[in-house]
Amino acid sequence: MLVIGNLKMYMTYEQVKTLIANFDEEIVLCPSAIFIPYFLNHRYEVGIQDISMYDLGSHTGEISACQARQLGVTYAIVGHSERRKYNQETNEEINKKIIKGLENNLKVILCVGENQGEDKENVIENQLLNALKDVNNLENLIIAYEPVWCIGTGITPTNEQIEATINFIQTIIKKKFNSNVKVLYGGSVDKDNINTLKKINNLSGFLIGKASTDYRQLKEIVASLRD
Repeated sequence: MLVIGNLKMYMTYEQVKTLIANFDEEIVLCPSAIFIPYFLNHRYEVGIQDISMYDLGSHTGEISACQARQLGVTYAIVGHSERRKYNQETNEEINKKIIKGLENNLKVILCVGENQGEDKENVIENQLLNALKDVNNLENLIIAYEPVWCIGTGITPTNEQIEATINFIQTIIKKKFNSNVKVLYGGSVDKDNINTLKKINNLSGFLIGKASTDYRQLKEIVASLRD
């Protein structure tokens, strides 16, 4: 299974050094952009937590897909719910970021998911169709289903609920784009629930948040997925 650790903005430089010194498994780690060079040249691949919708130019504070790729980054997270919320990213902006990422040979992880009380299928279908407008080749696209109400809460849906959502996502992608994609699950994934979550059918892996900042816990999760 594909395991992607989204380290978010949790880690200090000293904590980064500790993780790197104690963890070297074949997964994907997505640190804060300032720390990316420290994560290169290990067994794991490196992702970036966001990319610009522009190539190059006067866009202070942004990092383009081509810059990330030239550095050695191979994955990019796009459309995470925290960026949708706090940075007020629109579906149009997310669409442009996906196109730039794929053009620069990054494996793009598109995050989709509903808030509590929303119509899940309606929200996810709209997110998918808007984000993938004019995207012709989905070979390097990965979908991460993250119910927003689960992120950081310690709460997860049942395996049956997650499996139904994965099947729904794959049906939409097949119907609208005549393609197949990997679908990951994210949202309060940790060492305590990984043995349950890994039993989900049709699941390609996990996008793990805060638990991925603890190398001991991350080792346990990886070991569990190997069993």
